[in-house]
Amino acid sequence: MKACLDTHAVLWSIAGDPRLGAKARGLITHSKRFDLIISDIVLLEISYLNAKGRIEDADGIDTLLAKVAESFRVVPISPEIARLALELDLPHGDPFDRVIAATAKAHAIPLLTRDRSIANSGTVTTLW
Repeated sequence: MKACLDTHAVLWSIAGDPRLGAKARGLITHSKRFDLIISDIVLLEISYLNAKGRIEDADGIDTLLAKVAESFRVVPISPEIARLALELDLPHGDPFDRVIAATAKAHAIPLLTRDRSIANSGTVTTLW
């Protein structure tokens, strides 16, 4: 495994959004599908963002979720990840971010995220 992706990195990668950082884009472009993981909670967060009207996909949420699941290796929340999610010294309590960061930490890989609060916390190695 090369990296774990935060939800915005997943969405921007799928959409070809220029907000995706150059390092993140290069890593995604030059990686095989199974080298890049996402926590299964990313799928839930995408559904949540869609339900709240914060994201849309012209083909619908089912198509978007299928596209995400086909593009990255989806890993489940393990007991270790569940424990780490509550132990990480993050400045906020967002459960999605906590599980995503804990997934990267448990797999000892960097997290592709633009989230400065996660990056500045030093709890997990980040790339952008």
